[in-house]
Formats: sequence, structure tokens, C-alpha cells
Amino acid sequence: MHVDDYRAHCDTFTQTIRDLCHTPATRVVLERGRGRPVEDCDQRAHRALAPLTRGYGARRAHWTVAGLIALERPTRHPLDLAAVHDSRTELAWYQRPNLGTCLAQAATTRDDTSAERRLRVLTRLSTDLLHRRLPGLTRQLLGQGQAPDFAVWLSDLAAWDEHRRAIATRWLDSFHLAPRDHDPAPPPADPTP
Repeated sequence: MHVDDYRAHCDTFTQTIRDLCHTPATRVVLERGRGRPVEDCDQRAHRALAPLTRGYGARRAHWTVAGLIALERPTRHPLDLAAVHDSRTELAWYQRPNLGTCLAQAATTRDDTSAERRLRVLTRLSTDLLHRRLPGLTRQLLGQGQAPDFAVWLSDLAAWDEHRRAIATRWLDSFHLAPRDHDPAPPPADPTP
């Protein structure tokens, strides 16, 4: 499958899950499966997710991201999540925020060394441990007003086993290159020609 087609699938999948989460019962079922192996998820989760993932592989990544999306609570979230997500799809894929970007933006209210240390730990984890840690991290990010780009997270998680080092490097680069609210303003442009 072409990379652009897979990325389009990731966008469609995340939007479909958001739509499904408008039904409280579905939200609860998906939320309970967050971070767990597919085999440990409720049969109702399979009913909702199997048709959406058929032919795309990486079932665990899809199931985990569905559970993370279920953690979003639009009524409690200060951002207009739909507008944030829609605006991101207009960006080039590499400009969209990955996990490193989210941690850097959250670091504006926390000590940067702890956020970087946490990211470094995440980049070294096996697939199973990474998936199990993401729900707690997602709750924290959402609680700080972050709106993770779950389509990008899905793409990264789906490729984690094969391309972990490249993804980890991208997350670390994004962490260090992301603008932060506490960064000093750039100097004003010199008005003289």
C-alpha cells in the first residue's frame, strides 16, 4: 500500500472513531481496551473495529489509538477538538504533531528535563510496554489542553516494530525543535534595508 493511502486511512480511521465515540456505550467499550492486546479486548470492540481495520494490518495500533481517542471528552476539553483536527489535515504529514511534539508543548508547564527523560524512556520500550503507557500519557496531555494528532500516532505505532529507531529519532527531533510558549520571542526584523 502506498504511504499516502495509508496516511489517508489513518485520518479516516481516527475521524470514524471520534464519530463512534458520540455513542456513550461505544466510547466505554473502546476506552476499556486502551493499551491492551487485541485478544484481551471486549467482543464489542471487535465488532466496532474489525471492519475499520481489515486489510490495514497493525491491529494493536488501531485498537490502542481507538482507546486513546475514547479518552477525549469534547464537553470537558477547552479546545474545539474538531476544528483542531480538521486544521491539521491541511498540513503536510511531516508538519503534523507527533508524540515528541506533544510532549514538548506540554513541557511549557513542566520541567523540560523530566519531559525529555519520559520521551527517551518511551522510545526504548517494546511495543507492548509502549501501548500500555500511552493511556496515562494521553490523559495527562488532554488534561493540559493538548490535542494529540492520533492519525500520526497511529501511523507511528503501526510501524513501531519495524522502524522504531527512525520513529524514536523523529520524536526526539520534534521534541527539541517544537516551539514552546516560554521560548523567547525572536528579535524584531531590522527595518533598515
